[in-house]
Amino acid sequence: MNTKKTNIITDIKQLLNTYLNESDAKDFVRILEEDISLKPDQGLKMSESEKVQIEYEPPKGIKYRITIDKVITFCEKILSEEKYFNLKLDFSQLMFFAGEISYSLEIAEDLLNKLLSNGKYANILAEVNLMISKIYWSQAYWDECSNYISEAMNIFISINSESGISKCENMLGTLYGEKGEFDNAENHLNKALTHLSSDDDLSVRAMIFTNLGIINTIKENFEKAIWNYKNAVEIFNKLKDVKRLSRVYHNIGMLYSRMENFDVALDEFNKCITVSIENDYLSNCAVAYIGKAFIYTKLKNPALADAYTDKAMEIAYKLNDTLSIADIYKIKGMIQNDMNNFELSEELFENSIRLNKDIESKLNEAESCTQLGELLEKNDKIEEAKPYFAVAVNFFNCLKHEKITAGLVDHSI
Repeated sequence: MNTKKTNIITDIKQLLNTYLNESDAKDFVRILEEDISLKPDQGLKMSESEKVQIEYEPPKGIKYRITIDKVITFCEKILSEEKYFNLKLDFSQLMFFAGEISYSLEIAEDLLNKLLSNGKYANILAEVNLMISKIYWSQAYWDECSNYISEAMNIFISINSESGISKCENMLGTLYGEKGEFDNAENHLNKALTHLSSDDDLSVRAMIFTNLGIINTIKENFEKAIWNYKNAVEIFNKLKDVKRLSRVYHNIGMLYSRMENFDVALDEFNKCITVSIENDYLSNCAVAYIGKAFIYTKLKNPALADAYTDKAMEIAYKLNDTLSIADIYKIKGMIQNDMNNFELSEELFENSIRLNKDIESKLNEAESCTQLGELLEKNDKIEEAKPYFAVAVNFFNCLKHEKITAGLVDHSI
């Protein structure tokens, strides 16, 4: 443990002693000091491709910053105003996929201010509002996300942009989907398709197909999900859009995970990770690592599952991706449960539940509650388990599912 971390832990202990009684502080410090990561000598065997994935080092943001600042400064001098604004919008999108969320937001907000003072280019203004909504969506700031979608929608309506309206309906679908309101999400996604003509924006159509695939996966309409993903893959291949194609691979992996076809799921996650590592698409890496970790818990390979959750946590922390972090805690809880470390497992599940409550992720909260309820029941804590099962049953009954789906992070496009 390095000195900086040791000092922080010392400060945390002092704070606990201030706020808790001596007995509670002592008990919790003991739990705090337990290493939730497994040691390398506990059976970690991996293939060469897995070694590449685990040892992948994300690029430092400063490299992007210096390069893009230079390009933006140079292009401001030589491009027309409209082209310059579109370039900045594209850079914001690029930084979003690269996981440089704060820089993506900085570029988008700077562009928004320029457009508002300019009073021209309504279409670009709508697109930048939509871009900012996507950034806030990735951070699970639902109110801010909704506000920017509304701004974009109003502008697209004023300029009669059917494609733009479709993009907004798609974003609303992803917003409600992440919050666990799947019927509402599906309605918005289907509505998004009605605003596109047969030869209209192919990229938007493929994004909608992908998100409908996610909703149908969660609802266990697997044939519909496969049909939607197949169409999305075909379009993204045609457009050579590897950023979004890699995300579809992840979501197909999730589909096969829920069908418990783990070999095919691993192949899809590996396709996602390979493309994402080659192009430094960090958010795609994080969710695919979580997918593989989940499968390795099912295959009773805790060492490899733990290695993937650690790598996912490293990336999710960089992205401030609370949804992924909550799911990582759940999978680490599953790992510790399998190893009969019940007290630590309980703490991890509670962390997952708290974070999912904070971000109103109802599906993931219900799945973590199920895991914790089963853990408590296994340890003869029947009464303690009941409220957790009640949360899960209430959610899944509303979803009209008899079967509780496998817990994984679903990420929209």
